[in-house]
Amino acid sequence: MKLRLAGLTAAALVAAAIAAPAASATFHLMQIRELYPGSGASPAAEYVELQMWAPDQNLVAGHVLRTYDATGAPTGSDTFPADVPRAANQSTLVLATPEAEAELGFSADAALAPSGRLDPAGGAVCWETIDCVSWGSFSGSLPSAAGAPAAPAGIPAGMALRRTIAPGCATLLEPGDDHDSGADFLAVFPSPRPNSAPPSELPCAGAGGATGGGATGPAGHDDEAPGTTLRAAPPKRSRDRTPTFRFGSDQAGAGFECSLDRRPFRACRSPFTTTRLGTGRHTFRVRARNRDEVDETPAASHFRVLAPSGRR
Repeated sequence: MKLRLAGLTAAALVAAAIAAPAASATFHLMQIRELYPGSGASPAAEYVELQMWAPDQNLVAGHVLRTYDATGAPTGSDTFPADVPRAANQSTLVLATPEAEAELGFSADAALAPSGRLDPAGGAVCWETIDCVSWGSFSGSLPSAAGAPAAPAGIPAGMALRRTIAPGCATLLEPGDDHDSGADFLAVFPSPRPNSAPPSELPCAGAGGATGGGATGPAGHDDEAPGTTLRAAPPKRSRDRTPTFRFGSDQAGAGFECSLDRRPFRACRSPFTTTRLGTGRHTFRVRARNRDEVDETPAASHFRVLAPSGRR
């Protein structure tokens, strides 16, 4: 909105000069996208990733992330010391422990300290009073609705929780992806993206995404559907209960959607690690998509998970 300066009194001009810009409140539109409670080998390797769903949500200086134990008791808080530079729609930022930076090879945007506050068995994280997620055995109350906990049995060893972006525009984080429920989150292989990493999400076909704030990604119309290549998959027969898949596309910037055992396709990223699977036959499918087209011939892997050694 443009202000008309003509006719403003001197007092009004002074007030306008010292008033905070409207964008200073946009931090509250960010959402928790991913969290990692560490691994068995490095339990202190913890991080929380936040994501913008509209431009100019980088004004986070002084704003706080809080953690809770399974009863809802606060276990600590972390404050951003400064705004982050990248303000584009879908940009991310990460608070992490030094152990997470070392284990996963990235530089965090702010510290998560001390470590030991994200218990995989149960707990919660809240971004200000705007967005909260709980998991496992959590039974307390939070400043923002979180619904039933994600991963009721606890976050599987070595896995992270990531918010899905399937509803509405399946390739962008948007307001409709937050249902104040743990059902919004899935267990995945950890893949933190600090603010220095460019967004990989793409706008949907049509008006450039459903966020209303503009979208990053290739401009123009993509006339051809992208191809999908499955670059790594588990053996046909394996005892690995949480196999990892790696995939790519012949179109730069393409997004991906994954499906396991004929469940609906959901947005995903490579590498993709499944939740703990039962023994028997399984099918993994992945398809690439750009802003206008989706690969109608998904790449697929058919494999069997064997019972642990010594059991039939």
